[in-house]
Amino acid sequence: MNSGNNRILASGKSTFDTHKGEKMTIVTISRFTMTGGRELAECVSERLGIPSLSREVIAHVADQFGISEEALWEKLSQTKQGAQERYLYLCALQLSLAERAQKGPFVYHGLAGHFLMRGIPQILKVGIVAPLKQRAETFMKRKNVGFAEAVRSIERWDEMRRKWVRFLYRVDWLDPSLYDMVINIGSIGVQSACDLVIFTMDREEFKELPERQGMIDEFALAAKVQLQLALHDRTKGLELKVRAERQTVTIRGRVLTSGIFRWGGKRDYPQRYYRSCQSCSRRAERGGRPGRDDRSS
Repeated sequence: MNSGNNRILASGKSTFDTHKGEKMTIVTISRFTMTGGRELAECVSERLGIPSLSREVIAHVADQFGISEEALWEKLSQTKQGAQERYLYLCALQLSLAERAQKGPFVYHGLAGHFLMRGIPQILKVGIVAPLKQRAETFMKRKNVGFAEAVRSIERWDEMRRKWVRFLYRVDWLDPSLYDMVINIGSIGVQSACDLVIFTMDREEFKELPERQGMIDEFALAAKVQLQLALHDRTKGLELKVRAERQTVTIRGRVLTSGIFRWGGKRDYPQRYYRSCQSCSRRAERGGRPGRDDRSS
């Protein structure tokens, strides 16, 4: 594991050249309840000298909107109501992660990180699993409960998370193809898993691309515009997708309008209809607020 990009510390631990994070990628760790995801993230963070983030991102967004972390979690967890608020907070979380990515690499072991950072290239997506018995025993020690209650709690949380991801992103959170590597902590252990993650980060597939920073900047710009649209009175609640490429921001989606629509000889028949936004493009330098020519009408 002692490649040209690594050096060995006196402690025997290997690390990468962390100068400005130019030779490392972002790592996201998705895990079941009580599988050691936090411990793995902290291990990778310590070995490489890069930040480990989780609740910090939630806390940052909660502070922005003047609500508690608990209230934010509750809004994000809802699947049957509060769609507009949930979408707004997800946009804010995405922007927070995008802006952090502009500063350099980090390890994220929080809420749906690899989904929120779709569009950022070369992210190493790690999935963590462990046997239910091992997870229940860990839960028992931490929460001082019996085995049966520990199993019920874990299964309930797993199912809630699975339904939440399916509802928001229309994918099965357990699908291994969503990850670059899936590690069974019950067989390998945290320290060995840490070695595997660090080794993989040094592979050719995750080496720094010359255009990567520009792609991250464009992703952050799109996330900023997306949040502004979610906040703006004329566009909040609309299903809009934003993309930034080569100094141009493109907004696509469906706009809900209303009016008098005559059909089959019936006059003055009120209907609601959707109109597709085929090409609503504008220059990025105009900022995040929609102008008169950007109303998707």
